[in-house]
Amino acid sequence: MTAARQNLILVGGIFHDFHTSAEALAAVLAPLGIESRIEADLDAGIASLADNPVDLLTVNALRWEMIGEKYDPYRETEAYSPPSKTRMAIEAHLHAGGALLGLHTASICFSDWPEWGSFLGGRWVWGTSWHPQPETVSVVPDKNNVLADLPPFAVHDELYTDLLLESGTQVLAHGHSAAMPTPQPIVWSHTVGAGRVIYDALGHDSQSLQHPSHAELLRETVKWALGEADPQ
Repeated sequence: MTAARQNLILVGGIFHDFHTSAEALAAVLAPLGIESRIEADLDAGIASLADNPVDLLTVNALRWEMIGEKYDPYRETEAYSPPSKTRMAIEAHLHAGGALLGLHTASICFSDWPEWGSFLGGRWVWGTSWHPQPETVSVVPDKNNVLADLPPFAVHDELYTDLLLESGTQVLAHGHSAAMPTPQPIVWSHTVGAGRVIYDALGHDSQSLQHPSHAELLRETVKWALGEADPQ
């Protein structure tokens, strides 16, 4: 029997029920033979990779410096900067050929670590990036990539807008909505050394992740990240 693939899901932060959405993601990926472990202590989770390496590392969290008056009530308990050991371990995971999945707020995480956006393939830019309130988002997979056979679909979610993409990032799907009719790149792939990275800007809640077409999108992209599918 083939051993199950291991996935570590890092969770935590404000304004989202990350643990519930992580459980939904674990159920979505289970048919691929992936076993997921959910960890709210980011540094402890990353440190565990030294003795218990995983095939897939998932960041489903909103952990950053929390600069700005809006976040004054949360900063003391929620502000986060990844220590050097955590940064080095994430980079080592990727360069060793490990896969990385960033969901939704992952593009906001680790705001004082410039390399994070380079690893993820793009990032949120304060003062430029934004999103409308949750509404119906039309998702259109691009042709000639791992999602080419997935038809367009609509899901209730937040549409992240004006994200900054890195050179070499391959956009896999665009999204648009009533409040943002201009198509936005919302799913992309990226490589870091031998590691493969997927970012999905959707995933505001578990209902979005459990949407049948969104779930299929996640499975197809994760298969590519794990080296089980060709991006073309």
